[in-house]
Amino acid sequence: MSSDSPLSATELQELRQRLDEIDSGIVDLIAERQEVVTVIGEHKLKTGLPLRHFEREREVIDRGMARAESRGLAGEVARDILETLIHHSLSNQETYKLVQSDHGQGQRALVIGGLGRMGLWMSRYLDMVGYSVDVSDPAGGESPFGQVDDWESVVYDYDLIVVAVPLRPSNDILLRLAQLRPECLVFDIASLKSPMREGLDAMRESGCRVCSVHPMFGPAEIGLSGRHILFVDVGNKEALKQARELFAHTAADCVELSLEEHDEVMAWVLGLSHLVNIAFAGTLAESGEAVPLLRQISSSTFNAQLKVATQIASENPHLYYEIQQGNANTAQVTAQFQKVLDELARAVEEGDEAVFTRYMGVAKRRLVTGDSEQN
Repeated sequence: MSSDSPLSATELQELRQRLDEIDSGIVDLIAERQEVVTVIGEHKLKTGLPLRHFEREREVIDRGMARAESRGLAGEVARDILETLIHHSLSNQETYKLVQSDHGQGQRALVIGGLGRMGLWMSRYLDMVGYSVDVSDPAGGESPFGQVDDWESVVYDYDLIVVAVPLRPSNDILLRLAQLRPECLVFDIASLKSPMREGLDAMRESGCRVCSVHPMFGPAEIGLSGRHILFVDVGNKEALKQARELFAHTAADCVELSLEEHDEVMAWVLGLSHLVNIAFAGTLAESGEAVPLLRQISSSTFNAQLKVATQIASENPHLYYEIQQGNANTAQVTAQFQKVLDELARAVEEGDEAVFTRYMGVAKRRLVTGDSEQN
């Protein structure tokens, strides 16, 4: 199709029209693909097959990459496209399965803090699986669900209670629930658990069916394919089992762990990642450099880091402070981060290339190749 002479205006217009036709064809094929996926999803629902088939997914991606390379395209292009299509297909299958499951049919759920971002996500999820949902939130505001002003007076009317308030008041609410002793399943969805240990222990000791849940994603998520949900055992196996069953129809990866394990892991997964990105954003903001100009001349690495840091900087700063301050493991993580940063800075200042490259080498072995050895 290439030519030594430039295209005429007519030829250029014809090629653009052809591109439009190709793009429309791509969209039509995606829609046709989704129709096939829907039929497969219905079959999975009828036969009880799991949503995800990892071997099949790998087969689809490998075949697509090989096809792309045979046509002179980079295999990564096909991989990215197919991974996106698979994710959306799983999300659609998951939504269909949730609606059809009627897990909570005929049951009532109360979400305390249901007007917050994750509280609203939880309310919508429960509504999707068949619960009749009410919310109680002192913040007030509009909601598609029924609103309860005094949740303490109605706790005995529900089959499920979810505590979705910020970390600081969560413990007080759990302590009050322990006094009221509702017979239903109760769990919180906080991102840190040790600040609520007193309330969780009190609920267990009062005989309540209680556990703790941590959805490892934000409120914008629709499909849960590839996402993780953590379930924290606080001494009631029946409650833990019931909470897991609530998400059994999703494609999420469910992980059980103790309260101590949860907060230790969160110190690295949330604490360190938040700390690094807040420090990056703060350093950039204090530098006086014009961010729009930096975006124009920056590298792909900088843009990727800036995207994550910007997202974190736009979140609730009080919540992010609580995640750092409320975790007893934060000091250890911060000290390790400071140690590495200081050593890297010293290596650059003193021209110690061996130390600098050693850190990158260890990181490559541990993070890229999965080598557990540290030397």
